[in-house]
Amino acid sequence: MTYQATPRPFPDWPFDGIDDWRNAEQSRRDAYQQAERTAAAQTSPGMVGIPEFKFTSNGPWLVGTTEIEQALIFYEASPASLRAECEADELWVAWLAWLREARAHGGFTVS
Repeated sequence: MTYQATPRPFPDWPFDGIDDWRNAEQSRRDAYQQAERTAAAQTSPGMVGIPEFKFTSNGPWLVGTTEIEQALIFYEASPASLRAECEADELWVAWLAWLREARAHGGFTVS
């Protein structure tokens, strides 16, 4: 459901301070926010599921519906005996339910 990967860095803060941010043209602020959002939503090409780095740091990370869907498909394709063993744990069952709900609402943020 997850995979190991190394995250790419977030963009450097291109402003000289909060006053520069406040006085900057909206297009400049928008460009930075888009670059930050792209970094927060990053995945590793060719990998399936959710990158583990999104669970091992405070991000901010965005976990999208495709990542969640891939993770759930991978889980559902695992052997029935493994799923039964995992689903004996109420916390695991709650996690799966939460993932399904998050998928229906466009994903989730880790921060």
